[in-house]
Amino acid sequence: MFKLCKRDNMVDLKRLAVNIRTVVFIGTFLIPALLYFVISNHATSNVRSYQTIPKWTSELYESTDSAANNRKRLSHAVQKVRLLCVIMTMEKDLATKVAAVNDTWVPRCDKYLYIITTKEKRNDFMSLDIPDKRQNLALKMRKVFTTIYEQYMDQFDYVLKCDDDTYVIVENLKFLLWHYDANKPSYFGFHFNKFIDSGYMSGGAGYVISNKGIRLLVERGYQHGVCDLEKHEDDPDNSEDVETGRCLQTVGVPPLSSLDADGRETFHPYPLERHLDGHLPGFMFSWAKHSIRKGDGCCSKYSISFHYVPPHAIYYLHHVLYKTTVFGLNHDEDLIRPVFNSENVVFETR
Repeated sequence: MFKLCKRDNMVDLKRLAVNIRTVVFIGTFLIPALLYFVISNHATSNVRSYQTIPKWTSELYESTDSAANNRKRLSHAVQKVRLLCVIMTMEKDLATKVAAVNDTWVPRCDKYLYIITTKEKRNDFMSLDIPDKRQNLALKMRKVFTTIYEQYMDQFDYVLKCDDDTYVIVENLKFLLWHYDANKPSYFGFHFNKFIDSGYMSGGAGYVISNKGIRLLVERGYQHGVCDLEKHEDDPDNSEDVETGRCLQTVGVPPLSSLDADGRETFHPYPLERHLDGHLPGFMFSWAKHSIRKGDGCCSKYSISFHYVPPHAIYYLHHVLYKTTVFGLNHDEDLIRPVFNSENVVFETR
């Protein structure tokens, strides 16, 4: 009887030891892991994650689903890219250049702001108390990026900066950006291999900076004084686009290629016709990071921007792109509804 009780006690002790080891294991490994997951999830709940984009991109391109369904899925995904557009302008151009931009491409941005020195109050104005002089443009953009950082960081994935005589095909821009991660530093545009080791992007053609890039620009560059404006012999006016590129290089935001798969440019510093016939200023051929092409090779099928476009040409481009189509090219819309009203055709009899 004594031996049996002793054996039972030994079994209970072994069970107790096993239970203690289990509790210790849970306390040592599982609880900290669970706490880390909860804390991490809470900390990143307000941060838009693009970590799955490369996988999603390959899945969609390799999908065996129907072409129509793939187009719908891709279109839906691209539309989710949140784009903030900032356009440099002046009060004298409100009735001409700004009116044309307002009537055409800019409403396709998720949010847009005109950078302007004025006392007029409008929801789409970011008014600056800085005189309209070329040498002040770099100072203006520092103020613009700082204001964006302070007020709009949770509202966008990328920022486009361009001029009021730039025409932008927003859908194509979002399509390019969809391939990348807004939580990583990046910088896109027409790449000039000049002034800076890594080069800079043309301000007129428009350049784009990721959310993370803006954070680094302001936090490391402006707030820590590592990007103070200094005079440079080769650029005495402190050109805005050069200074932005200089600061982005300093804080570790890399310029990425925006060429298409065939090596054609998507951002263009001049109007379409000048890129087609190659009638461009001489500096373009020596400054451009990539060789200048003309004719069909000048411009990507998915081109994003053209600069020095006057208001009447902005309306023209917009009409050709969005109001005109070629039968047979847009298969989703052809023949969904009658295109011509044959009942109204009148035949003359003689």
